[in-house]
Amino acid sequence: QKNLTELEHLFDSELSGRLTVIVYNKQSEYRQSNLGLSTEEQFNIGGTTRIVGTKVMVYFDGDHQKLEEQIRGSIAEILINQMMYGGSITEMLKNSTLLALPDWFVQGLAAHIACKWNPDIDNKVKDGILNKRYKRFNQLSGADALYAGQSIWNYISETYGESVISNILYMTRVSRNMESAFLFVLGVSMESLSRDYIAYYQNRYEDHDKSKMLPAGT
Repeated sequence: QKNLTELEHLFDSELSGRLTVIVYNKQSEYRQSNLGLSTEEQFNIGGTTRIVGTKVMVYFDGDHQKLEEQIRGSIAEILINQMMYGGSITEMLKNSTLLALPDWFVQGLAAHIACKWNPDIDNKVKDGILNKRYKRFNQLSGADALYAGQSIWNYISETYGESVISNILYMTRVSRNMESAFLFVLGVSMESLSRDYIAYYQNRYEDHDKSKMLPAGT
């Protein structure tokens, strides 16, 4: 309830329908379950969460923080998709033809909301940035889309403030155009945003590496 209330406030949007969270005791039980394995299955956050409508399926691996992040990220995804596409499966299928969002947009934002920036995320993003895998982030999928998206939303939050997120989501829904929403809210095109975002992390990681020194001796 705490996560739901906080995220509803952050997105300035209320959940439509009743949220149900099903927690499996371990990953093997989660994988054996056939709940959600139908044409109605919508999302799968990093292979750890399955979401159908407002029903969330997660598993507990002994780490309470990870469980909290799974649940928080799932609630974020549900709210984002309800804002973009509507509350029912029928509405979502209908409206998804009018608004196609790249993988990084929703999954990356949910990951950004779910967990704070940490060394593990930073290392994965550093690898992607320095190896130029995120230059065309609209075409990414899987883990690359997740971490690229997480880093993009982190950049937006650090540069423009966390409060712009709900405005971007609102304008994306109203205009049915992601690029128009970023231009209206941030005042920059997606092309400029992409360039500035890459430069932001490149400078960050290159400066960090310059400060490192090899130990003396052999």
